[in-house]
Amino acid sequence: MTQSNFDPVGRLLSYVDRIFRYVENTTNVIAGLLIFALMCFGVVRILFRVLDYFHIPHPPLYGFIDIVEVSMVGFAVLSIAFVQRLGGHVRMELILTSLRGRWLWLAETFGGLVALFIVGILIPSSFSHFQRAFEYGDSTMDIEIVTWPAKLVVPFALTILFGRFLIQTVGYLRMLYQPNLEPIAIPVVQTLEDKARSEAASAEQQAR
Repeated sequence: MTQSNFDPVGRLLSYVDRIFRYVENTTNVIAGLLIFALMCFGVVRILFRVLDYFHIPHPPLYGFIDIVEVSMVGFAVLSIAFVQRLGGHVRMELILTSLRGRWLWLAETFGGLVALFIVGILIPSSFSHFQRAFEYGDSTMDIEIVTWPAKLVVPFALTILFGRFLIQTVGYLRMLYQPNLEPIAIPVVQTLEDKARSEAASAEQQAR
């Protein structure tokens, strides 16, 4: 009987992690497309300014500030769970890199529980902002874009982040219980030496 047969939690984590990876990758792509579209819109706006300078007629372009205001919510929060999965957020790794074994996983578990608590508070409060905007028909000042879709993005993205934190916390508890298992669905803290070795290996593969 293989080790995986003794690790049902690991198999479940791996399965749920694959599902969340698909969702997180999709929202990350959407955020990237929003940034690209906004950059293109900004280029068009600059081009129109140049045309104005040379008194060349062009179609009007309204609501740039309103569009930026609404779209920035998407690329600000839709990628947050994706980055959390990769361990890309700023963390106090100075302490974590000095810990080993169960002490490391205990610290990570504590951090995951605190994050779950905070995000769990933010989800209903952000959803209440969406409800008010939806009920009162809130819109932007200039071209009156309705704001409730943008405000709904926040609790949606935070819910995905809550799920990612939950997966990682279970993964940390699994490692806390059995530190000799292979880490699944959790970012592994690397020392400077480990990062240097991985970067050197990556550079060597690209050179081939």
